[in-house]
Amino acid sequence: MKAHIARNQNAGVPLALGWSLSAADRGILEGMAPAFGMKLLPVSPADAGKTVAQLLGEVETKASRTLVLEPGAYPPALILANFREKDLDTLLDLMKQAQVNIPLKAVVTPSNKNWVFGDLLAHLSEEHVSFTAAAKERA
Repeated sequence: MKAHIARNQNAGVPLALGWSLSAADRGILEGMAPAFGMKLLPVSPADAGKTVAQLLGEVETKASRTLVLEPGAYPPALILANFREKDLDTLLDLMKQAQVNIPLKAVVTPSNKNWVFGDLLAHLSEEHVSFTAAAKERA
């Protein structure tokens, strides 16, 4: 009897995990998606206890941490995976031109892919507050 191994259907596919995206921003991203072969994966408050790797479909979801966030607990966020560097730069430029309002952005790394999504949002939010405060001091 042969063992069947579940394969990650998203392996190598540019993916964007979206948190708390407005309908307008989501529409803009969905419009850009075909040009990059990108899949936009909305993350629900009930999925905040899963790891980034689980949300990306890289590992089986056995048991996620019990963590449910309120829908507006953190600002909108976009976590990007499997993008070539030039495509990532192009996507970010296009988002800026289209005035997409997603203050928290990150790229999946070998380290943060094992983070619980809610913890990553908290970390990105703290960094955003620090960078924003530093920018205001320089101005």
